[in-house]
Amino acid sequence: MTSAAKFSQNMTIQIAGKIAAVFVGLGIMAILTRSLGPEGFGEYTTAVTFLQLFGVIVDFGLTLTLLVMISEVGADQNKITSNILTLRLFSGLILFALAPLAVLPFAWSANVKLGVAVGAAAFLFMSGATMLVGVFQRHACLWRSALAEMLNRFILIALVALLAYLNLGVVWMIGAMIVANLAWLVSMIYFARPFIAIRPRFDWPLWKKVISRSWPIAVSIIFNLLYLKGDILFLAYFRDAAEVGLYGAAYKIIDVLTALPVMFMGLLLPILVSSWSANDRPEFKKRLARTFDIFMISAIPIVIGTQAVAEPLALLFAGPGFAATGSVLRWLIISIIGVFLGALYGHTVVALNKQKQMIWGYVAVAVLSIIGYLWLIPLYGMYGAAYVTIFSELLIALITFLMVWRVSQALPSLLVTLKALVSAAIMFGVIQSLPSLPVLLTVLIGALVYLGLMIFLRGLNPKELKLLIADQS
Repeated sequence: MTSAAKFSQNMTIQIAGKIAAVFVGLGIMAILTRSLGPEGFGEYTTAVTFLQLFGVIVDFGLTLTLLVMISEVGADQNKITSNILTLRLFSGLILFALAPLAVLPFAWSANVKLGVAVGAAAFLFMSGATMLVGVFQRHACLWRSALAEMLNRFILIALVALLAYLNLGVVWMIGAMIVANLAWLVSMIYFARPFIAIRPRFDWPLWKKVISRSWPIAVSIIFNLLYLKGDILFLAYFRDAAEVGLYGAAYKIIDVLTALPVMFMGLLLPILVSSWSANDRPEFKKRLARTFDIFMISAIPIVIGTQAVAEPLALLFAGPGFAATGSVLRWLIISIIGVFLGALYGHTVVALNKQKQMIWGYVAVAVLSIIGYLWLIPLYGMYGAAYVTIFSELLIALITFLMVWRVSQALPSLLVTLKALVSAAIMFGVIQSLPSLPVLLTVLIGALVYLGLMIFLRGLNPKELKLLIADQS
């Protein structure tokens, strides 16, 4: 099992890398929104979201399957990793080649359709790069994947800035991802060399085994994406590109925050798998309960604080043409509670090997969400999309929690959550009483108030900030 100190070290590296990636990502968004405007950014968002659907199909649950398989005792990591990466790139080449054809029947602009055709290669490279993160998680050497991701981000922001200066438009902006994502994939393979000798491998029996283990995850993720990204695609179908751009700017902030719980659970998943397979139920429940506390400590102030600063945040990151983004962000941010809990219990379902039993839950939420999008988006536009997104995220979090509870009997304590709510409510009051200040200074003051109150109420132990989920035994 990964030691507490090593887990803490890797979590620190991941957090530092993600914080840097968040700021660079927001910088990219700021350039895109200001360069393209609401309509152009709406076209960009529609094309990228359409490709993300194909990306999830290409993933086929292989990312999580790789992490689980190479974490098992006696696993041949070279053989498993090389075969799964070959399977990913081979299937991706076929499926991403179909994306430009699949977008043709939609009544979207030429920029969207050409953007899909150009971006398909970029998403193929990205699919290979993201899958290899599991290798670095397994070997507790995440600085390598963090460095590769930062290389990708810096190349992308440099290219986007250049293209914005040249005023070359939507398709060129999407094309910039080809160069950045190819560099990402090559650097990930290079950095993995001390642990894995990656080369093309076609071990058909292993491919069959991998597919048999990954397909339940794949089905779940595909239906998961239908309600996660369906909002943007249905919005693009019913409303104009400018409204998609306004909503997409708010959703980009949600996307940035979504990476945090997924990153954390990627580190924790091998520990949960090990504890459960070793029949160490107390350790399993302790890890789960403490992660619940950490997620609530993180998510609650984000949701409540955003209610006070949504508009100035939107203007800061997206620019003056996106003033309406703040009002929809105030609603959309509520879904973060479901995102954090869905990541926690969704990954735990994988640790419990109950993916097949969860398929019905993802199907049900996808069906209800699609009905909601068809009903509410024509009536309320981007606000209708936000309402359904909140509903779907909270519902899937509840369903995955019930599955985990039924199998493991693991329940969280709500004491820390209550303290987080009290602290965040006071923080909100403080922010509201402040004079007009730059929004980042307001956010900093609010964060300090919240942290101080949580320490005072003993909802946050400074030692746990250092060790996170350290062993107590």
